[in-house]
Amino acid sequence: MTILLTILGLIVLIAIHELGHMLTAKALGVHVEEFAIGFGPPIFKRKIGKTVYSFRLILLGGFAKMAGMSQKEEQGPETYHTKPPWRRALIIFAGPAVNFVAAIFILAGLFYVIGNPANPTNEVGQVQPESMAAEAGMQEGDTLVAFEGQQTPSWEAFTEAVNEREPGEAAAVTVERGGETVELSGELGASEQDPEQPLVGIGPEPGSAGPLEALVAGAVQTGQISVAYVDGLIQLVTGQINFFDAASGPVGIVAVSDEVASAGIAPYIQFFALISLILAIMNLLPILPLDGGHLLMIAVEKLRGRRVNEETMGKIAFVFIMLLITLMLVVTYSDVSRLISGEPFIPE
Repeated sequence: MTILLTILGLIVLIAIHELGHMLTAKALGVHVEEFAIGFGPPIFKRKIGKTVYSFRLILLGGFAKMAGMSQKEEQGPETYHTKPPWRRALIIFAGPAVNFVAAIFILAGLFYVIGNPANPTNEVGQVQPESMAAEAGMQEGDTLVAFEGQQTPSWEAFTEAVNEREPGEAAAVTVERGGETVELSGELGASEQDPEQPLVGIGPEPGSAGPLEALVAGAVQTGQISVAYVDGLIQLVTGQINFFDAASGPVGIVAVSDEVASAGIAPYIQFFALISLILAIMNLLPILPLDGGHLLMIAVEKLRGRRVNEETMGKIAFVFIMLLITLMLVVTYSDVSRLISGEPFIPE
């Protein structure tokens, strides 16, 4: 069931991307001949108005075919290449832009329902297994009252009090549970990322968020994830991260979704926001035939004062398509190898 939901989710995100291209093209006076989800032979095809809508066999993308995309085609008032560069750039950029917006709204909807993690309460929302909190008997729903006798009316006050101690030290936490005060004690653990960081082993319950606050939080987290992802790409290209450990193809995405879904509905929804961002960022890479490559060609045209030769663009696109296919085969082989060996896609 998770696999089916993941595939449907990917189809929706691809459809949103292509809708961005199509709707912007139509708004700017370009005729869209066909709107397709997938490649290869059509499974479903229907003409509505002036546009053919199709669903194709290979669900690895989609396209919005615009009139006059090829410079060799007959050009007219509703064709792509008769439009000025800024209009063509908007049409191309609209696909990734819609994926960015989709990620914001996915996260905003999640934060509106479960609360804003950037505004934590002093109520325990998660207890990590085998941590001090778990061994001491702390429970989800407990309200933090004090740490080592120091009052902690907020999550920030609690973390500040904990950070004044050292891993391995004995500590006492006072919580309120069912109207009663409960004293819990144990030995502080250490963070896996920073052995010198003391750890109780709990996570806060997010604070409630109104529509506007949830939208702002969604936009902020979208920006943070985007920056982190781009930084990861830079580290991948510069060799700071092992390619086979970091890269995944469609098989890996579906496998990861299954692992994420087992952690709960909230991480699963966040997973789709991440995929939407990945679609946006990867499509903005300045290589043909991706959207970023077309934007680069428009920028070159603007600087040179004339269009880049279509045959030259075709040769460049062919080289990168072969590289992308090779890359896809390599990561698919890596994904299948992980499945066969039982190696987890998400490091423990």
